[in-house]
Amino acid sequence: MAQSLIYLLLAWVVVTAPSDGNPALAQKCESLELPHFEEFDVINVHSSSVFGYSITGNPTQTTIDFCHVNVSLTHSGADDIVLTSIWLPFHGWNGRFQATGGGGLAAGYFDSALIQPVVDGYAAGSTDAGLTLNNTLLAGDGSWALTPEGKLNQGLIKNFAYRSIHDMTVIGKAATVALYGQRPHHSYYTGCSTGGRQGYLAAQYYPEDFDGIMANAPAIFTPRVSPGDFWPVVVMENIVAPPQCVFSAFQAATVRHCDPQDGATDGLISAPDKCDYNPKTLVGQTVDCPELSASVVITTAHADVAAKILEGARTSSGDFLWFGNPPGAAFDGLANTTVVNGTIDIVPFSSGEAWMKYFVAQDPELDTKHISFDTFESLYFRSVELFTDKLGTDNPDLSGFKNAGGKLMTWHGMADAYITHPGTTLYWDKLQKKMGGRHAVDDFYRVFLAPGVAHCRGGYGPVPSDPFAALVNWVEKGEAPDTLFASTTSQGGQVNRNLCHYPESLRYRGGDLNDAESFICSLSSYNTLNMSNPEIYTVGWVASLPVEGDAAGAFLDEEHGLLAS
Repeated sequence: MAQSLIYLLLAWVVVTAPSDGNPALAQKCESLELPHFEEFDVINVHSSSVFGYSITGNPTQTTIDFCHVNVSLTHSGADDIVLTSIWLPFHGWNGRFQATGGGGLAAGYFDSALIQPVVDGYAAGSTDAGLTLNNTLLAGDGSWALTPEGKLNQGLIKNFAYRSIHDMTVIGKAATVALYGQRPHHSYYTGCSTGGRQGYLAAQYYPEDFDGIMANAPAIFTPRVSPGDFWPVVVMENIVAPPQCVFSAFQAATVRHCDPQDGATDGLISAPDKCDYNPKTLVGQTVDCPELSASVVITTAHADVAAKILEGARTSSGDFLWFGNPPGAAFDGLANTTVVNGTIDIVPFSSGEAWMKYFVAQDPELDTKHISFDTFESLYFRSVELFTDKLGTDNPDLSGFKNAGGKLMTWHGMADAYITHPGTTLYWDKLQKKMGGRHAVDDFYRVFLAPGVAHCRGGYGPVPSDPFAALVNWVEKGEAPDTLFASTTSQGGQVNRNLCHYPESLRYRGGDLNDAESFICSLSSYNTLNMSNPEIYTVGWVASLPVEGDAAGAFLDEEHGLLAS
């Protein structure tokens, strides 16, 4: 989901002729011809020269000129119309191609995703995967998942899962050859959230498409993540819906309690595995509530709601389903409420609600305001059953990507409520076990965790400054990143960190808490068991599950809490 703020502040201006354009490329663009493609049928190709596309918010460049190639295509038997857009810069092409992904239930962002790559000299591409139904609806509403007959649209789900990023990349590379007369010397992918998940599946299904993949806050384990994102709504509907002032009080109390547990009282929770905050400690306290124009006394029911949301989705008997709100993360993403005429209303996360309606229940009229815990459990397991084959990552295998020389890099905020970082570390744990241990995966895959950072951007912690440059250096210069520089501005000034690659974590060694040099990376007990009590392992940050087998080498498993090493 995350893109530079430049993407949100744009307008475009096209003039009839360039003042200092590239006439030869412009002329070639107007009559661009693409080859025949075996994997899909092209419906239409339209290419045009764009000059003076205005971008605001960029201090170094105000306009871009490029060849805009639009391709519509269809897959045999799929009854789909997929729209793909390729932008090829007229000036300063750096010899590379960059594919981009989407977010939520959308496969691509088009203009907003393509501006920065073109500014940086990349040929770039985006696709709607057919989810807009030929520009007749917004893909994010999720209704595309059902055919007019009310059945799952398997063709579009396959497009959304992995096929359309590949198709767009094939077209993008072909368009690059058609305009510049040569293939890109390196190809990259970048995306966050759903875009991150698309990057992981690209590495698995089409390992030779990209030399480097930047896949942040990835929605891997989608069949589990998506119903898990609806869990807070179910909790509030079945217990009580607190106003946001109460949730803010729980968030602040969590940070106060768990911040020092990582060795540095710096306002950031860097060791959520150690966080043992109990929301019941606030019961009876009074908080100011501007949205109600009154004070609110925190109740036991409020604390129960917060505890269940922190704990994450569980069965009716208390068994683990998926991870909850990270400690210190805001609640208002998935547990949003608003006050209307003095009444507290629940505001569901739209993508989570659409997943439950269109994908799982396959019922657009599903009453999502009255889902019991038992019904939620049934819908959760139905989601896993229906979508693990296409959208799941339960059995990761990136050997083909590694053998092709590809590099995969991920950073994930540790205050991300939408897609919690333990899903990413769970994937890493599974992959390293399958591929021969940490050093085997370090060679081509690295994960960096960012304390205090929210979903794809924002939050209150230092955000990676230029991770894509680190990926390019790794791919093209062999410089594997041991840390990622991250920075943010707070009331105390500039806060910097050198984020560690998992399973290492930040450890305070003394000095200025705002200075990255005051912290070092070290292995900790983040993903190992407390051998003083081998019968209990803290999963996430609240729930405890029994350990089976060799406790010392166990890792998280999404179903049973543990995966024996």
